[in-house]
Amino acid sequence: MTEDELLLAHARDLLRTAANDGYLTHTGFLDLHQRSVLQALEREAGREVVLFFYGGYPDAERTAALFVPRYFEAASPEALFSAQPELQPMSLLRFDKDKFSVLSHRDYLGALMGLGIKRTLLGDILADETGAFIVCLESARRFLLEHLTSAGRATLTGRIAAFSELSQREERFAERFASVASLRLDTVLGAAFSLSRTGASQAIASGVVFLNSVQTLKPDTRVNAGDKLVLRGKGKVVLSEVRGESKKGRVHIVLRKYQ
Repeated sequence: MTEDELLLAHARDLLRTAANDGYLTHTGFLDLHQRSVLQALEREAGREVVLFFYGGYPDAERTAALFVPRYFEAASPEALFSAQPELQPMSLLRFDKDKFSVLSHRDYLGALMGLGIKRTLLGDILADETGAFIVCLESARRFLLEHLTSAGRATLTGRIAAFSELSQREERFAERFASVASLRLDTVLGAAFSLSRTGASQAIASGVVFLNSVQTLKPDTRVNAGDKLVLRGKGKVVLSEVRGESKKGRVHIVLRKYQ
């Protein structure tokens, strides 16, 4: 079996358990490709179970698949865990660094991998000037607090944080203006990541492009204002505005690239 087939088989087992035994089940954290693979289970969930993709906060890139029995009457994971916090399978940790060191997302991820921790236990790593928030499964919380004490040359101090702290976090991004021939995916992707039309088409065909967290293989897919584009290894861009056409028929857009 391929890795995708193994993932689907495991997720189907979790779905059946949620339906038959009536309690919440979940996968580990998924990357965007794995999430796209499990998207097909939304049709299989049926009347007994709702499938949510949840990473601890809205717009998380790494998410777990949650299989929630419908009798919970959950409108969203946030609503469910607010009402029943004991069901929350994730923790948010805050690691502050010493003020003289400069660390990137890669530094924190390298330190975590150096501890031998499985990537499926880890959600998003949100680095900033003073440290980083790390989303993890609850089962990994104690280990991380005890063992993640440094990254690069920096000393780290960890604590349990509330997910509400993420809403106070200031996202860093840069805006750029562009003029494109159309709102096709290959055209907007090229403008967003400075790719040629051929380069953008090749990236889409190779499966490393995600539109609103779903792997997208068709270059002529339309992109709308508010849509999120991810090019694996290059980052995330949101088409924040479509400002109309020029006299020559080109479309003026505003792109917001997150750092």
